[in-house]
Amino acid sequence: MGITSNPKMEGIPLTKNKGTIKDSIIKINYIFTISEKMIERKLFSISNEKRELVKKELTKRLNN
Repeated sequence: MGITSNPKMEGIPLTKNKGTIKDSIIKINYIFTISEKMIERKLFSISNEKRELVKKELTKRLNN
C-alpha cells in the first residue's frame, strides 16, 4: 500500500512517535506490488496492532 505524508489523504494514520520520518497515512485504496530486489532499505516497522487494523480495513473494502 502506498504511504503518504499528506495528512488530507484518507487512510490509516502513522505518527512520528511510532517510527516514521513524518506523520503519514497508509493509503488503503492504493495497493501495488514490488519485487524484493526493488527494496533498498527498511525505513520503519509498524506494530502488530496497526497491521491488524490495515488487514481489517483492506478486508472490509475488498468485501464491498
